Amino acid sequence: MKKFGILGKNISYTFSPVLHKNIFKVYNIDAEYNIYDVKENEISGILNKIKTNEINGINVTVPYKTTIIKYLDELSPEAKIMNAVNCIKLEDGKLKGYNTDYFGLIETFKKMGLLLKNKKVVILGSGGAAKAVNRAVLNLGGIPTIVSRDLVEARLGFKDISVISYSDLLETSGFLLVNATPIGTFPNIESSPVERRVIQNFDFVLDLIYNPKETLFLKIAKQCLKKFENGFYMLVSQGVKSEEIWNDLTLDYSLIYENLITEIYNNQEDFQS
Repeated sequence: MKKFGILGKNISYTFSPVLHKNIFKVYNIDAEYNIYDVKENEISGILNKIKTNEINGINVTVPYKTTIIKYLDELSPEAKIMNAVNCIKLEDGKLKGYNTDYFGLIETFKKMGLLLKNKKVVILGSGGAAKAVNRAVLNLGGIPTIVSRDLVEARLGFKDISVISYSDLLETSGFLLVNATPIGTFPNIESSPVERRVIQNFDFVLDLIYNPKETLFLKIAKQCLKKFENGFYMLVSQGVKSEEIWNDLTLDYSLIYENLITEIYNNQEDFQS
């Protein structure tokens, strides 16, 4: 039996085991997926288990997506550009880090039917999630703008990209508005990163949050008659991409998504994310 898992801190809430166990079931993969909730000084011990094939692959989540890089031998092009890793595999005796959040976003844009070439995409936030959105938008020919409360830090992290403040946002319109902040996630469901007068200036709205299923941000988008999507498809897609990397398989993203939507996501109350 193969062993996979997710590495992070204070992550008992994570949906990842449910996602990956569903993939194992659909594709008849003999494997298990565990949570490795560890302190930073325990990371090397987990990675040694990958080197000895006790663990066949691992996902990485908060707060270690950047910290983990110093333990690795190689990075994929996406991980190197974004300076963030969320998937690790042993290749030719070396620990290689990938960023599958990028691929999850590409698949989400496809699902939404968005053609981003020469379209303005405004991204709320300047952290790791925003970096993934920015890279996906650029690679699809879009024109990203970062919105941050710390303009100095954001401009250091997003060189050659337009960076504006939230007050500037009031005078901004565009094709797609993306929430790449944690504002609105469970349990703070009464919060939205921006107000109605901002949301109404965009054609499409994407919230990377998947719990609650419909954030206040998306409820406002619905009221404004905007086309919108939450972060569940991205969550599923980045997980599927990890399985493709670990098992050298080509999987059906839509099949797994529909299976999860039908069996799990639509049949339960909002879960802690």
